[in-house]
Amino acid sequence: MASPDASGGNPWESTPDDLDESFSLPAFLFDPLGVLRRRWIWLVAATVLGMVATGFMVTRSKPTYVAEASVLLTSQQIPEDFVRSTVREDAISNINAMVGKVLSRENLAGLIQEFGLFPDAPPQMSLDEKVSALRDGITVEPQSSWGGGGKRGSPGSMIYMVSYRSKDPVGAAGVANALADLFMEASIERRGDLARLTTDFLSKQLTRDEADLRAQSEQVSDYRRQHRGELPTELDTNLRRMEMLSERLQSLSNQISAKENHIVTLESSPQTGAKSTNEVLLEELERQLAQESAAQTDEHPNVIALKERVARQSEVVEKEHAAMGGSVVVAAERRDLELLKSQLADTQKSIDELSRRIDAAPTVREELSVLEQKESVLRDRYLDSLRKVEEAKLAENLESAQQGAQVSILDRAHKPTSPERPRWMLALAGAVASLCMGVAVMVLMELLDPVIVDTRQLERLGDGACIGSLPLQA
Repeated sequence: MASPDASGGNPWESTPDDLDESFSLPAFLFDPLGVLRRRWIWLVAATVLGMVATGFMVTRSKPTYVAEASVLLTSQQIPEDFVRSTVREDAISNINAMVGKVLSRENLAGLIQEFGLFPDAPPQMSLDEKVSALRDGITVEPQSSWGGGGKRGSPGSMIYMVSYRSKDPVGAAGVANALADLFMEASIERRGDLARLTTDFLSKQLTRDEADLRAQSEQVSDYRRQHRGELPTELDTNLRRMEMLSERLQSLSNQISAKENHIVTLESSPQTGAKSTNEVLLEELERQLAQESAAQTDEHPNVIALKERVARQSEVVEKEHAAMGGSVVVAAERRDLELLKSQLADTQKSIDELSRRIDAAPTVREELSVLEQKESVLRDRYLDSLRKVEEAKLAENLESAQQGAQVSILDRAHKPTSPERPRWMLALAGAVASLCMGVAVMVLMELLDPVIVDTRQLERLGDGACIGSLPLQA
């Protein structure tokens, strides 16, 4: 098809003169009116076909309804200065955990059974496929604004919308409300479980700390028993006792020396009528008996006791006289000397034992200090664990009373009165799509059945230049 010369002012010869020769587009794109004139039948046919299909789809399709319920997430109501919660206040993790709990297979399967969803599903559709389809129709997202003023929720609170898309408006509202209820239950259950887990963990740690402290305390007590007399607290007592024993040792040494001198004197120049110790004791008892008898009656207990002692001592003196004859005094002095030497040996032994204990005191002090320091650390850890357990139990009671972070239903879902996409909107979209399909069909026909629309296209196809053109006849 030849078109008129460009100088004739052909209105649909639209190829620009400055178009780069190397950049070639289909020539019909610059002649839209010519394309419409040539392919209008295809445009009309494709558009009508699309409109018929759109009408069929609109009349046969069921509208989708969206029901929305809003839930409010609030932070802990009681200040943490009074009760510190053991559940971390992390809004993102809390919401993700609750969404995962709500959208679990168990909960969604229960909703499918409760509301009788997917009644028209084919028999071969499994429960997992129904759960997946139900999950695809659920949307949980934060509300961008609250009320008409666009103000967000109060500090420490978040508002979330729980929506469900369904072809049944009543079922959509019921499922949305059931999901909101599940959010409340999931929040209470999750926070309660976390609080109980925290309390159980801290209780087990407290039990371990108590066992460690008890074992260490028993070890300290055993060490004290094993080193009794060597403990640092007994050092002053040992030093004072050492001083007393040293004085006694000196006194016994002096007595032994004096006793030995006295025996030597008695043996070298014996004194007639010298009295032994038992005789002196007998005389003393008789003197006490005389004093008591003068002051008391013969039936008095003191008088009776003294008479018995005098009788026994008299027997001892008689036996002494019978056994030793004239050496009674010397023998008595020798017995006293042996007794003093025995006391001296016992005193020296006690001094040696005290010296050992005093020498061991620094080592015992260091070892005991290490044990007591460990016991102190374990006691502090036990008290800290005890404090944490008490706080955890209080926080668990707080969660049980629902005074921590809470999820509450702000607005329940109502039966939607209009579908998500009205029929007229679908029809309009179908009409636009049909028109676009008609245009696409015209372009396709131009590509399949090309025509010459201007002289430049003719010159590119031929070997020579175009020498003229005829005007388009109306």
